[in-house]
Amino acid sequence: MELMNGPSHGLFRLVYPTIGILLVVYFLRCLVRLYQVRTLFRDVAKKHGIPILPHSFLFGHLATIGKLMVKYPRDLNGQCLPIILQEAFPDICKRGLVYVDVWPVSPPMLAVFHPDIMNQYTVEKAFPKHEHLQHELRPFTQCLDLVSSEGQLWKTWRSIFNPGFSSKNLIRLVPDMAEEVEVFRDWLREAAGSGKIITLQEKSEKLTVDIIGRTVFWLITDNRPEVLFRRNWNPIRPLAMWNNNRIMKNYFEPLIQEMLIGGKEDGSPKTILSLAIGAYTKGSFSGAQALDSTFMDILRANLKIFMLAGHDTTASVLSYVYYVLSTNKAVRDAMRREHDAVFGPNPGAAMAKVIATPSLLNQLPYTVAVIKETLRLYTPLGSIRAGSPGFCLTHPESGERYPTEGMMIFNCSTAAHRLEAFWPEPNRCIPERWLVPDGDPLHPRKNAFRPFELGSRNCIGQEMAMLELRMILAMTVRDFDIDCDFPVDSPRAFGDLAYQTVQLGQLSAYPKYGMPVRVKIRKNGS
Repeated sequence: MELMNGPSHGLFRLVYPTIGILLVVYFLRCLVRLYQVRTLFRDVAKKHGIPILPHSFLFGHLATIGKLMVKYPRDLNGQCLPIILQEAFPDICKRGLVYVDVWPVSPPMLAVFHPDIMNQYTVEKAFPKHEHLQHELRPFTQCLDLVSSEGQLWKTWRSIFNPGFSSKNLIRLVPDMAEEVEVFRDWLREAAGSGKIITLQEKSEKLTVDIIGRTVFWLITDNRPEVLFRRNWNPIRPLAMWNNNRIMKNYFEPLIQEMLIGGKEDGSPKTILSLAIGAYTKGSFSGAQALDSTFMDILRANLKIFMLAGHDTTASVLSYVYYVLSTNKAVRDAMRREHDAVFGPNPGAAMAKVIATPSLLNQLPYTVAVIKETLRLYTPLGSIRAGSPGFCLTHPESGERYPTEGMMIFNCSTAAHRLEAFWPEPNRCIPERWLVPDGDPLHPRKNAFRPFELGSRNCIGQEMAMLELRMILAMTVRDFDIDCDFPVDSPRAFGDLAYQTVQLGQLSAYPKYGMPVRVKIRKNGS
């Protein structure tokens, strides 16, 4: 009894009411936010006369979408949701957009997949990135990176990094990239020798992180950065982020310092990092001097985002290119014929020719067409922008206006790439659509192809990704048959075994099961 009346008892008597008050305040805040969000969507329908999905004031669209999603595999990537909604609610989605209320799972969302409407907030006017993206990246980069930063900070650092990601500079780095591809080729030979089913995505990631490490830092390593995006509910996320940031700071700092003092790359092709440092120290752009005190922090933030996003998306696309080739043998044969014509009939000589004449990689129109068709069918990710008070998107044909205030605008390229109105036979792999002249019915429509997004905030690494993919394919497609081998009871989505899934630690859509394949060494041109 004495213990119950001591200091500890008094502390408990103070703590419990405090916790109770905080819970009540949190509950009331949730109720207020619930009312705000649900009213926002009701106003879209009542005040603006725009049809929305069946809506509950308590659950929003959660119940409606939940009933649809149970028909699909549980791990289907969320960016496929607009495709599902188009099938289930064609009258609502025929406008090329749909309002989606799944709060508190995600912010109020306006999913847009009409290319001309997408242009209104990406090209005609560049809307800022949504705070949800900034919330996710802040523990990792403090929002100092090119993906989440805005205003003068973004403009300055985009100018700094643009030269490093130019086609002219990247082509000079091809010999170094080719050495990393040779390591990948060795692994394919081992896989072929074992005869086992292997996970292609994992090895593709190791390859792409090695290539970007080489082109950014002149870094040679077989280890990928241990950077994982944890869900907000994970209690160890802050500690994991702090530790990852500490590791990366200690890892990057010596590399940056060495380039700052000069002498590492004299007489050699310039890496992305060295060109960025050179541009900054020369002060050849507006606003540079104002960033001196935070130069290292901003540089590290961008290096981290390049390593994370640069390897993730490219590896996913590479896995899907092999999937396309595996399931479309005529396409694979046509690509091999093009490589024979450009690099000669001996596949073993391809690496030497690529190193000696990197510009040969620019003479592969059919290979580029296959990559683009893969990007169309299996777009790695979309983009999210912040709606603006008083700003409405306008349908180009009907003139109907759609409010954006309070909305996270989801630029759903995946759905845009499968609209029959803009893509004849949208679910078929047809590389030839990229080779026919403008005016042909098969020719891609303006604004409709947006895997790297369009406008000033487009992906800075798109030239590098396309170059990587051409080079890897040129050095592997004629040497190996890489054929997908999914379990017989594998689920399908949209009739596809290799549907795009959600994977912890991945920014982009991840191939189902990591793309299981068997590798065989191709003999005698068979």
